[in-house]
Amino acid sequence: MQRDRARTIFEKSLSGRRAFVAPALDVDARPLDELLPARMRRTEPPRLPEIAEPEIVRHFNGLSKRNFDLDTGFYPLGSCTMKHNPKLHERVAALPGNARLHPLQAPERSQGALQLMYELQVALGEIAGLPHVSLHPSAGSHGELAGVLLTRAYHEDRGDHRTKVLTPDTAHGTNPATVTMAGYEPVKVGTAPDGGVDVEDLRAKADEQTACLMLTNPNTLGIFDPNIEEIASIVHAVGATLYYDGANLNAVMGISRPGDMGFDIVHFN
Repeated sequence: MQRDRARTIFEKSLSGRRAFVAPALDVDARPLDELLPARMRRTEPPRLPEIAEPEIVRHFNGLSKRNFDLDTGFYPLGSCTMKHNPKLHERVAALPGNARLHPLQAPERSQGALQLMYELQVALGEIAGLPHVSLHPSAGSHGELAGVLLTRAYHEDRGDHRTKVLTPDTAHGTNPATVTMAGYEPVKVGTAPDGGVDVEDLRAKADEQTACLMLTNPNTLGIFDPNIEEIASIVHAVGATLYYDGANLNAVMGISRPGDMGFDIVHFN
């Protein structure tokens, strides 16, 4: 069954409608040139929709109802970020002292937030079983790219110019996309009948041109690979790194750690 096409908010725009009207200025106005140099001002008004506030709310609420999400029902897709975030955590993250902290706030007045970030780094390092953590990447795919670029920097620092990255044939699309963006050739590794990595195919494809193997464990099929230590040994034997896509980390968190499995780089999402 095909759903009707949703109209964009620009298609709902009608000239003269307003969501909010600012009150009249009750202080002395300053010349615009003092507030914003001419070189930084637009030469024409921005193209913004003219629409009433109730229509704005209905528009975006309607769009949200077209999606299936974790609040709607069980989400069985493997290797995805549709995890349950406790509502209390979302409220804490939205506290003004955290969410509204200015990026250029002086460090001496940001110690509470900096302590929070430091403690988060320590906790994530313990969960991963690895010694160092960066909070800079903003999302799972961004973390992937940062991790593969770290791999590239690692090899280049050693004067080792490798050309390819191995990914399972069950990997989701961001893995080969990330590999390509990082300047490597993605090479697929087959899946064994039990759903794990085909170890013999991996052994045949891992060589001195391999920069890393990107792996999710449990994988996209929901299988925890029992051969992970052998996989790590094969990858490390050719001087490559083992990269952990943390999409399904929740399934084993507190039971096992990527670093203990032999992974060198981990991203969380």
